[in-house]
Amino acid sequence: MTEIKLHIGGKEAHPDWKILDVEPRPEVDYVGNASDLSQFEDNSIAAIYASHVLEHFYYGIDNELINTLSEWYRVLKPGGKLLISVPDLKKLCWMYLHPDMSVMDRLHLMRIIFGGQTNIYDVHKVGFDSEILALYLEEVGFTEYEEVSEFNLFKDCSSLRIVDTLISLNMIATKSSS
Repeated sequence: MTEIKLHIGGKEAHPDWKILDVEPRPEVDYVGNASDLSQFEDNSIAAIYASHVLEHFYYGIDNELINTLSEWYRVLKPGGKLLISVPDLKKLCWMYLHPDMSVMDRLHLMRIIFGGQTNIYDVHKVGFDSEILALYLEEVGFTEYEEVSEFNLFKDCSSLRIVDTLISLNMIATKSSS
């Protein structure tokens, strides 16, 4: 059986990764919502990569954020990796408040904080710093996680820089082997 590495919300085809997205496109392998991975069995996915996806789920309404992370945890194999990138709210707020930021720079930062809002899926509903993301990861069962500077897997927001500052919080969480 081929090992599945799932790129949630991916835009760029890659021979080692299968793309799951809510909207069908030629490069999408699986169409579905990131919060419902019922098309995958428990413990069936070797790795999940999600760059700037998690902030699109409500932290309160219907417990959507926890349910989504729980679903990702469910499908990961023991020892499987969750590579997750979210806008770093702490960094973005510091940058926004910097006195040298122009109004256009602040406008760009505001759009990153709240989402591009180009369609109904492109709206941010929660913000994270490393401690807050860790709380959510722990709540669904992850006990091992580490912050990394970049993944260098895809050309996406995980490595986006504004004014030479990386604006994403990138973490690798590992599902326990036991």
